[in-house]
Amino acid sequence: MPWAAPKHCARGHVAFTGPECPICRRNAKAAADARRASASARGYDSRWQRESKAFLAMPGNEWCACGCGKRAEMVDHIKAPKGDMRLFWDRSNWQPMTRACNTRKAIRFEGGFGRPRAGGGSEL
Repeated sequence: MPWAAPKHCARGHVAFTGPECPICRRNAKAAADARRASASARGYDSRWQRESKAFLAMPGNEWCACGCGKRAEMVDHIKAPKGDMRLFWDRSNWQPMTRACNTRKAIRFEGGFGRPRAGGGSEL
């Protein structure tokens, strides 16, 4: 396999290989994380831990909703609440999922890794 020549960052960081400068990527991620509210401020507090654990313990919520056949590890919001606490606590908006399936859904429908948001549905 041929080797790619190192690229140079426009901001003067060290030469790199790959699609983007790792230093610029790390700085952009840190800035985005600093702008985002903490998990507890977004509602994922001790009450969420208790309620989501109880939801997963209910009959019918043991398996991932995507149909992968794996045991659910977490509760997913079918429609992302985006700060709407009524939607956040609406159990009809919850579904059991594995972490991998939840991540895949979030990337696909809520945008992630620079991808645009898809139609906003919950289709897996």
